[in-house]
Amino acid sequence: MLKIERKLLLWVEKHMFLLMALLAAGIALYLRRSAIWWASPDAGYYFDRHPDHIQSALYDLMVHWMQYLPLLPLHSMKWLCGIADFAVAFLCVAAAGGYGQREKLKPTFYFVVCLLSPVVYLRGVCWAQPDSVGFGLLLGAYLLWTKGKKIPAVALASVGVAIYPCFLAVVLGWMLCRRKEVADRDWCWAGAVLAGCLLLQAAAGMLLGISWKEALWSGIRWTTYEPLTGELYQDPLLWAGQMINLFGYGLAMISGIAAYRHKIPYAGTLFVHLAVLLLYGSLLFPPAA
Repeated sequence: MLKIERKLLLWVEKHMFLLMALLAAGIALYLRRSAIWWASPDAGYYFDRHPDHIQSALYDLMVHWMQYLPLLPLHSMKWLCGIADFAVAFLCVAAAGGYGQREKLKPTFYFVVCLLSPVVYLRGVCWAQPDSVGFGLLLGAYLLWTKGKKIPAVALASVGVAIYPCFLAVVLGWMLCRRKEVADRDWCWAGAVLAGCLLLQAAAGMLLGISWKEALWSGIRWTTYEPLTGELYQDPLLWAGQMINLFGYGLAMISGIAAYRHKIPYAGTLFVHLAVLLLYGSLLFPPAA
């Protein structure tokens, strides 16, 4: 073996996990680029602001601003979701325990799974839904909170919830799960997140030219209205399916963090991912009539 070959082999062995992450990132980027021009059957319903749609005012403002980019708004949202996927993968590793010197395989594998998860791929760049954007902001808020930077954490969480309002339940659920560690005064910060979200919705509504009441209502409609027709749900089973649809991405990512920390079995995370994947697949690729 030549000397340069030996050095190259040693370098590859030394940086094996970094190379694995870069390879996964390259594959993930290629897959996302190939899905930009594919549109889901219901793509138009999430951009037309039809009566009683379930998108928040801040989301609508984001779509409105994207019209000024040299891309179709749908493509701009897909790229934003795709970039957020990478940010979420980094932040998931950081939130789960970080990348230590002694243990490199586990965080690297977790990073790869986050990037190449079919749930993440379908919900983000294929469906152009802002789950990854909102969840990434919540993860950033969580990391800031753990470092004692509560005001920036509340600001990030407020933006994340304003973009994807159902994630307010994630914030409250996290505080309830840690109620033994959370001081009574910390619940005031949850109120601050809600207040910040409401202010952002009202401001977005004014910029869009709608009333502040309509803007605030836009952050609640997801609880009872059908996303495509804007009609109230009459069938409890359809409503339950929509709730799983809205929370599926968050459940999948949170279950991954919990499994990484050995809070739940890996089989539980796999079950959540498969269940959410089946739901997303059935909605994105409905069977022919």
